[in-house]
Amino acid sequence: MALGACAATPSNERETGSAGQLFRYSSRQVSVDLTDAQRETLRSLRDRRFPGSTSMQMLDAIAATLAKQGFAPVTVDRDTEMVEAERHTVLVPKWREILRGALKSRVGALPGKPDHERLAAIVAVRASGEGAGLLVRVRFDRTVWDSNGDARTETVLERDVYEGFFAGVDKSLNGEAKPSP
Repeated sequence: MALGACAATPSNERETGSAGQLFRYSSRQVSVDLTDAQRETLRSLRDRRFPGSTSMQMLDAIAATLAKQGFAPVTVDRDTEMVEAERHTVLVPKWREILRGALKSRVGALPGKPDHERLAAIVAVRASGEGAGLLVRVRFDRTVWDSNGDARTETVLERDVYEGFFAGVDKSLNGEAKPSP
């Protein structure tokens, strides 16, 4: 019966960093690969066509949108027409981190609770294969660290994240948001 409590690791999870088997000597990192159904969902979210813009205008609009959405730093590579950015969010208040640390020092091991998140954006701009205009393809990856230092990285599949990004790019292209220098 004791073996029944051990859950099998899902086939789409890869352990990219091990915390040790018998003794915990480090943190654990897990990357979650997309299933076939999730890949289809991502395909429906990640692309948007923009007619009538140059790649330089588009890169500026993307950078302005990401900066306005709280991403920093935002890196624009005009040679490869790629934009990369990240946004960090603390998920718990400082007093809770301190209380948890004090409890851990007295009680010992506690189960990990999410406490920090990194949202990474990778954006590519290409000529649209369907006539004039540009194709913008974006992917958001989320890494969540817990209070034990363990990390889990997954591709974001939330429609509102992608729609919010593309709506921001539209606004930037229409002059409603100024591109950052």
